[in-house]
Amino acid sequence: MGPAVVLTLAAIVLVACVVAALAWHGSSLLLVPRPYTLMPEFEVLACGDGTVTLPAPPRDRQLADTRREGVYGLLWAGGHGRLGPVAADDGRRVVRPLTVVSGSPPRAGDAARIDNVLYHRDPLQDLGLDFEEVRVESDVGDLAAWWVPGEGATAVLVVHGRRRGERSETLRALRPVAAGGRSALVIAYRNHRGAPASPDGFYHYGASEARDVLAGVRFLADRGVRRVALFGFSMGGAAVLEAAKRWPADAPELAGLLFDSPLIDPAATTVARLVEARMPLPRLWAWASLGVAAWRSGVRWRALDQRRSAHRLTVPVLLIAGTDDRTVPIATVDGFAARLGGTVRYARVRDADHVEAWNRDPEAYEGWVRSFLAELDGAGG
Repeated sequence: MGPAVVLTLAAIVLVACVVAALAWHGSSLLLVPRPYTLMPEFEVLACGDGTVTLPAPPRDRQLADTRREGVYGLLWAGGHGRLGPVAADDGRRVVRPLTVVSGSPPRAGDAARIDNVLYHRDPLQDLGLDFEEVRVESDVGDLAAWWVPGEGATAVLVVHGRRRGERSETLRALRPVAAGGRSALVIAYRNHRGAPASPDGFYHYGASEARDVLAGVRFLADRGVRRVALFGFSMGGAAVLEAAKRWPADAPELAGLLFDSPLIDPAATTVARLVEARMPLPRLWAWASLGVAAWRSGVRWRALDQRRSAHRLTVPVLLIAGTDDRTVPIATVDGFAARLGGTVRYARVRDADHVEAWNRDPEAYEGWVRSFLAELDGAGG
């Protein structure tokens, strides 16, 4: 074997090792839960007299856009607050009113970011809704849950997403959900705050998380609920859809489905995010990572493309999604909506990013949810 052949084989082995290492790393990013942190995007420049001064957007990212118009919060180490509209902007510094909700006011130099989750506490403190802190029994153990009791026959089970990883993400929708005395249950699910880890410690993008949703349905049945609507945010939407596929014959009636920025196809979303991030050879890295993740976790990505089974859904559906979503490609939501077998209301919010439709227009968002659920109540007699 000549030197040239040896060098060629060595190069092939080296490239294979690099690809394998990148694929393993990519699979870990997909599968391994990470504690939710501040994820700072900039530093506060000044704070006082009811205002905060922030730098002009340092990066073209959702949570770095200090000029973002709508209802947003500011999150910093040690507190969070509600931002008002831009009061001054000289091209370098952006001044906005700030109402501190928890913690001490931020100081110059504090790491911070824009926050599209405005409420961080619980239904009573943030919304004035009475609730019980309860535990829902699932196969992985007890799940923390908020139970907002009502008197109607229909209850709504609300499921948060992955990025925030906690129930507070769903508080934005709880006021219209509980309107008219309707009951609501907000659950934590495996690998997120308030719930145990999955046996392998991995995300399964709805495949195993659906069992926690169905545990919530059993809880509602035990409380005498006869009809259930499911409301999923982001990856919680995938868990809701997988639960709907496995709906038990003895469960309460599935009345309808609501979604905010639902994860429709995890594989397509992974590819799109790497392409958006301008990673080298993004499609190769994405598919290699997905393949290794499937081998490690047993996840079947094709089965989790919800467009393939959308035609089997015959209950009413409310879809809310943003056209500028850089986490879940809007094309996947469009495709899902086009294939649904039942009636669908689709609020396709222009210029909104991931789980951001409420921030852009809370009144419209809550109106969509309220009217959709009122129609479900009417259909149930």
